[in-house]
Amino acid sequence: MSSHRLNPDSRPVLWTIATGTTIVFLASFALSSVALYDVAGWAHVPHGLAWAVPVMLDVALVVYSLSALVRRARGRSAWFSWCLLGAFTLVSLLGNAAHSLGIPQPAQPLVGTVVVALAPVAALAALENLAGLIIARPDARVAPATGEPSTEHSAVILELHTAEAEELDILGTLESTHPRTKRTRENLATILNMQRRGARQHEIADALGMSTTLVKTALRDMQAVGLVRGRSRG
Repeated sequence: MSSHRLNPDSRPVLWTIATGTTIVFLASFALSSVALYDVAGWAHVPHGLAWAVPVMLDVALVVYSLSALVRRARGRSAWFSWCLLGAFTLVSLLGNAAHSLGIPQPAQPLVGTVVVALAPVAALAALENLAGLIIARPDARVAPATGEPSTEHSAVILELHTAEAEELDILGTLESTHPRTKRTRENLATILNMQRRGARQHEIADALGMSTTLVKTALRDMQAVGLVRGRSRG
């Protein structure tokens, strides 16, 4: 029996998942767009603009799903994106169900009007969601540190970036957005470099003035994303 096992983080696996996800979305969008196109007609939307209704609803599902994941990766609350995702999913579901069930003709204008009337809400929600992602909160703006800049941390970042450029971006997703935390990208880079050189967790903690628990948690998170292999020493 082969000792090789499937690596869930390998590129072929990730590409397969990404390709399958794209196919599922395109198939779902094609099916849903037919129904929502007709629902738009119930609200007397011109045929030249009826395509905008399925785009407004179903593309929003992708946008808000990714937005929720981005917020969660940044350590921020994702409830707003999840609420938008749930709301647009519900409206799309109801529109598709009403079309499939063939509701009585007198009720069709009401359903179509409810779906189409969501347009200004969709525009406002999309803008608010985007603003929440690209505009930094006041408490996330770190004030410049007083005193001389830390050349040691700059050198550590430079060393890591030169050796393994992609890992710097991964460390960025692991850092905290809290302005007073010691879980910064520079400290994470130092932890990673010291661990690779054989330093123990308590030695890393002493060097950075951090708790051993915080160092252990950082190493565990790095191991989860493949930056650290094997079990680190305490």
